[in-house]
Amino acid sequence: MTTINHNRAVHRMRGTVPLNVKGEVPWCQSCDSADYLIFEEYLPARVDGGHGSRILGSAAYSCSACGSFSAHSVPDTWSPPRWFWYT
Repeated sequence: MTTINHNRAVHRMRGTVPLNVKGEVPWCQSCDSADYLIFEEYLPARVDGGHGSRILGSAAYSCSACGSFSAHSVPDTWSPPRWFWYT
């Protein structure tokens, strides 16, 4: 469920994302949940080396409950649950 309040934030069952943040938090529209998402790919936000402009992060995921698939940009503050980078 998504609701918008007067504090300019989007509230979902899994957290709050300010409205001025570009990108969308991964969510299965069919199941109305993020509980069954399997993340196929995740690229964090980064800076374009040649132009210095910021490139939004992106995520590709499927839902193990209904089988739907989606991919789109995500907010800078978001990362998949229990996701880490090797160093």
